[in-house]
Amino acid sequence: MKKYGVLTAISCIMLLFTSCSDKMDSESAQEVSKQNPTVEPTAQITVEPTAQITEEPTETPAKKSGPKQIITYFPNWNLDEKLGAEGGEVASIPWDSVTYINHAFFGIVPLDDSEETSFARRDAKKEPRTRFEIASTNTNSDYEDITPSAVDPSMPRNHFAEYAVYSEKYPDVNIMISVGGWTKCGYFSEMATTKEGRTSFVNSCIALIDKYPWIDGIDIDWEYPGGSNDGERMPENDEDEGCPIWESGFSDNQNFASLCQELREAFDKKYGVGVKKITACASASTGWTLPNQNWEPIAPFLDYINMMTYDLAGIWDMKTGHASSYQGAAGAFVYLKEKGIDIAKINIGTPYYSTVFVIDGEIDEEHIVGAPIMDVRISGNQFTQKELAQFEAEAVSGYTTKLEDGKVVMGEAFDKEGKGWHFDYDDKAKSSYMYNDDETSEFYKYYLSYENALSLQGKIDAIEKFNIAGIIIWESSEDTVGNARTKQLAESLLN
Repeated sequence: MKKYGVLTAISCIMLLFTSCSDKMDSESAQEVSKQNPTVEPTAQITVEPTAQITEEPTETPAKKSGPKQIITYFPNWNLDEKLGAEGGEVASIPWDSVTYINHAFFGIVPLDDSEETSFARRDAKKEPRTRFEIASTNTNSDYEDITPSAVDPSMPRNHFAEYAVYSEKYPDVNIMISVGGWTKCGYFSEMATTKEGRTSFVNSCIALIDKYPWIDGIDIDWEYPGGSNDGERMPENDEDEGCPIWESGFSDNQNFASLCQELREAFDKKYGVGVKKITACASASTGWTLPNQNWEPIAPFLDYINMMTYDLAGIWDMKTGHASSYQGAAGAFVYLKEKGIDIAKINIGTPYYSTVFVIDGEIDEEHIVGAPIMDVRISGNQFTQKELAQFEAEAVSGYTTKLEDGKVVMGEAFDKEGKGWHFDYDDKAKSSYMYNDDETSEFYKYYLSYENALSLQGKIDAIEKFNIAGIIIWESSEDTVGNARTKQLAESLLN
């Protein structure tokens, strides 16, 4: 998922995630035992990755559960990269259209031998450290910047100062501190290995909440306990900590369950039962990453499991595809449902950025989805909703949309018989895409998998039909100028 560092993170995530359809025939995935997390299995169990979902999920018979959750990530580095009113400041978040804000990111920091990585310490056969704390990855933007806000000059623009103000204006919005993210998971496994390490993490979370009482909880973005079918993930650059496995994938899952249980018990004891929230992110790759996590013993201690149902197609497929779709989301939430997870705890995800492919060879309009792509990564061109809306406005073919009974549906198709951007919709997958066939354009042979009003409606329909908890957004600043996608979610899910 596109996290910690706008360009670095999406590239990193693309290497690990796989589409739900094309990785299904890969090597067997180690199943994480369903046993109680304190019991070691007697033998290693291996299973084939879950098959592609080919049928509609069974509809949850429960009555409509009312307003849903809209959870948006807010990256703390945006203050350095974007104008305050256009996504850089907390004040720019559409507060009236969300229920949770996940402030990204805090990291885990060892308090002893702080320069030694978990990889190095483990390989040297040293004992795990037992003293850790959570800390901001951008202290200037989070705490220190006292420049007057561009939105409201009466307050400084640093994030925590603005959260304090907006938490009073919008008391029903939960403000979460997200710990981890793709590049800041280097100490999770080591920390969670011992009771002492977990206790230091819990105490650090409580200390932060006591200092800033407007914090409503902790979002754990450990990506991922137990790793993937490839095992643990090594660092990919100097800013990336990787995601080591201190003992084993099975131990990671045991320890993650213990961490969540101990955090829940501590929060409930100090603040009251259920007052402070705990959420965690999950991979949506049912054939590659997700089988290595065991969410069943973890779920009881969480308010929500946030499934990152994006980056489900990428360079590894060597062809164009749908990076996020209703079909991909359905495969992910059905996977957890079949593992015994209460579907009312699951949020699916929507990306406000596009996934960019470059077509290799001639453009075949009849087979544009599944077309071969160049074996290169085009970095820096994951276009946001602002740019995508402009491309749609310039398109020479596509379709209109309209509202029927409050839902976005496809209107009339149009074709101006020219070259340039073409956009279309895969009705089966419920996914939108664009491609460019203008030889004179800088975007020639670009294929963009992205979210627009129609594909987002497909996810809204799934949330309502199957009583899923709601949706997560990566990330708030990548919406249109008028926050069109987030407002569309709010109009459907919060009313």
